[in-house]
Amino acid sequence: MRENIVALIFDFDITLSPNFQQQVIFDHWGIKADDFWKKSANNMKQGYDMEHGYLKALIDMGKKDNRYKLSNHDLYRFGQQVELYAGLSSKEGARSIFDDLNDIVNEEPYKEYNIKLECYCISGGLVPMIEGAFKAHGLKRYFKDIFACSLDEDEEGFISFPKETVGHTIKTQKIFMIKKGTTPSLGRNPIEVNEVFDEDRIPFKNMVFLGDGQTDIPAFSLINRYGGVSIALYREEKKSDGSVDEVATAKTYEAGYTLAIKSKRAEQLLSADYSVGKPLKMALMHHVRSISNQIIRDAVK
Repeated sequence: MRENIVALIFDFDITLSPNFQQQVIFDHWGIKADDFWKKSANNMKQGYDMEHGYLKALIDMGKKDNRYKLSNHDLYRFGQQVELYAGLSSKEGARSIFDDLNDIVNEEPYKEYNIKLECYCISGGLVPMIEGAFKAHGLKRYFKDIFACSLDEDEEGFISFPKETVGHTIKTQKIFMIKKGTTPSLGRNPIEVNEVFDEDRIPFKNMVFLGDGQTDIPAFSLINRYGGVSIALYREEKKSDGSVDEVATAKTYEAGYTLAIKSKRAEQLLSADYSVGKPLKMALMHHVRSISNQIIRDAVK
């Protein structure tokens, strides 16, 4: 029987994790994040795009000082230290939102119609760090593909040159790969994304995209235009005692509202909290059911 697939597509930094993933590296090195991002910004002034700018800064630091040399395995280990939002991790036997979402499609009548749930991550971050985070939090089994920046190593085994970067418009290319079924997990060559297919593996209308920032705008727009669901997220800012900082959170909310809702790029703006009873979890549960119900209606026409 033909698989009918619902796809959840996530950005990573600030969407799945409350911090930029590189922060764990800066903490280990004992450097200020602002100092690193200034180097990245200076590279952008020289004509580098955002992703190449920060990757050059990361590689150059290792070239100038052996203390900052990194291998891909180092990045993987640092990724294992990355924190995720509440409700995501299944570490130490915790129940993840992904367990609940998969339970939905295993119910009847969805099971009868062979409805499946697939999750993807599309990020301007680093593949080995995201892989490390998913491994540490027990989420590897839920994600079919990770699309992010990757780095080659030199003869000594240290990162030396970008293999692939994922930025604004490349995110839309990856969404088309998901749509057409030309992803690495299916054993396909990514260049096949440019070919014409008689049928989509996952139509846009079966997709939910979640993101938080400027690099997600083209993806929001693409998903919205073709009938999918787009959800913009904002981060609750915390005080030193762990309570919500309403003043700081209001600023992140306003930024998200201007970016996504006021501009009509996303349908919803929700706090990035995936735990039980929170609006984001309720929204995802609803959308998985809603898309699954539409798949059934289309099948019986």
